[in-house]
Amino acid sequence: MVIAVLGYLARWICDDALIYTRAVEQILSGNGPVYSAGERVETSTGVLWQWLLAGAGFVSGETDTATISWMLGLALTTAGFALAVAATQRLHPRAAAWLLPAGAVVLLALPPVWEYATSGLETGLTTCWMAGCWWLLVRLRESTSGPAIAGAAFVFGLGPLVRPELTVVALVFLAGLWLLARPGWRVVLAAAGAAAALPFGYEIFRMGYYGIVVPLPALTKNADASLWGRGFHYLTDFADPYFLWLPLVLLTVGLAALVRRVRAYRADLIVTLTPVVAGLLLLVYVLKVGGDYMHARMLLPVLFLLLLPVLVLRWSRTGAALALVIVAWVPLYAGSGRYHEAPGPVRAIDDERAYYVSWTHTDNPTQTEDYTRQQRDLAAAVEAARKSGRRTLIYQGVHNEILTAPLREDLPARAAVVGVYLGTAGMLAPPDVAIVDFWGLANPVGARFAFPPGKPGHSKPLSNIWLLADYADPAAPVARTGNFVFQRDFDPAELAAARHALSCGDLAEIRESTREPMSLDRFWRNLTGAWDRTWVRVPPEPLAAERAFCGSGGPPQQG
Repeated sequence: MVIAVLGYLARWICDDALIYTRAVEQILSGNGPVYSAGERVETSTGVLWQWLLAGAGFVSGETDTATISWMLGLALTTAGFALAVAATQRLHPRAAAWLLPAGAVVLLALPPVWEYATSGLETGLTTCWMAGCWWLLVRLRESTSGPAIAGAAFVFGLGPLVRPELTVVALVFLAGLWLLARPGWRVVLAAAGAAAALPFGYEIFRMGYYGIVVPLPALTKNADASLWGRGFHYLTDFADPYFLWLPLVLLTVGLAALVRRVRAYRADLIVTLTPVVAGLLLLVYVLKVGGDYMHARMLLPVLFLLLLPVLVLRWSRTGAALALVIVAWVPLYAGSGRYHEAPGPVRAIDDERAYYVSWTHTDNPTQTEDYTRQQRDLAAAVEAARKSGRRTLIYQGVHNEILTAPLREDLPARAAVVGVYLGTAGMLAPPDVAIVDFWGLANPVGARFAFPPGKPGHSKPLSNIWLLADYADPAAPVARTGNFVFQRDFDPAELAAARHALSCGDLAEIRESTREPMSLDRFWRNLTGAWDRTWVRVPPEPLAAERAFCGSGGPPQQG
């Protein structure tokens, strides 16, 4: 298929893909679904993708699944497109021998679709899951037996495990399934059980094992925020460069014609509108949370859902005219070279593939080594720390110079390294070296910092004060220098306040919930406290955090 060729030509993985690779490496090394051994943190937003990669790594014998990730993503994207087009074709009567490509052309013309056909992220799985839901719903027009309904419900229910925000898509497809079949209560109960079994079971595991109700990156990115202005900017950042409004308006006309044709057939009408409703609700969510920092990424599932009923159009004069204009739009507004990032050293939205092609000096960065060789000094520091036998914390100063401090004794790792590029740091360090995330995606304390909204996933930097308070040996002297974000030297009183805050109240419980050895008692305490623990927020200023968690008194006096 065309998408397979386009995806292969644009093949790549990003640093975030290596976050999955590191988590999978820990699973295959026997440390469990964690980022650092001895600290239970869920960094993988796409749970099902993580476990698919772990399964592929187990079968292949590879603990580094970076290459597998882009290949599997491309295979799933290709399968998803094939399933989606086949399902849309079934919407049309067999007498309609001529079908015109319409929505499919729009998708294939957009560079972000090519790029995220690989990337090493869960986008390919998302595409395949949505296409599978569409295919099952279309087929259920012809057979609404109990087993068929329960099987479809099981697949629809996987949405939260593909990505948390796809819960809304899963619910819409389940509602469409119920409206389509109107089954008896026994079948309804069976379908509800099939849909909820895996997501509910995993949520219990998440709460008991990790101690929160959502993946940690959801806290880092403030997934409960309302940032409508930024969300609409994210939408126009995707739509405007490709003049996407034109084909969308044309395909809305095509959808309206399809709805008029099938409105007399209740089943066809329900099937046609289900993905459109799901896409619109998902769009509302993306707009509300302010989109993402990766150009187009979070809107690709929205676009795919909206276009499912009109991937192909029935031959008619209207359909032919619409298809002709769409085909003319492709060379004028679509294709590569249309999108340009906003100027400036710090951007809210990035062309992620272009950035990593430049950073790795590789046209198709598809291997771990493409990334880790960009941080040879950090890798050398990690190797030196391991060979020395000393407990070492490796971090960076104002000018990104490498600094070290003695690592505290109560941590299981003998070395820890700060990861500004979290995935790259995770893969240049062996599984027995702890990774301290600079941006909060894998840091239970950093994820809860109450900074103002900023670039998604990059708005909660970790100061060296908090880093040293949490990881450095309190008895050892440390450099008082800042880092490239917090550049001033810090006061010893701030370090003492941060250490004191980490030992008090909810903040101490957060650390214990992730670092205390797992037991039935710890699992139960994590489970029952997960809801409250999820909503804890930490003032980033150490003295304010000390007041918030320890009261007005200062740290206990020594001696």
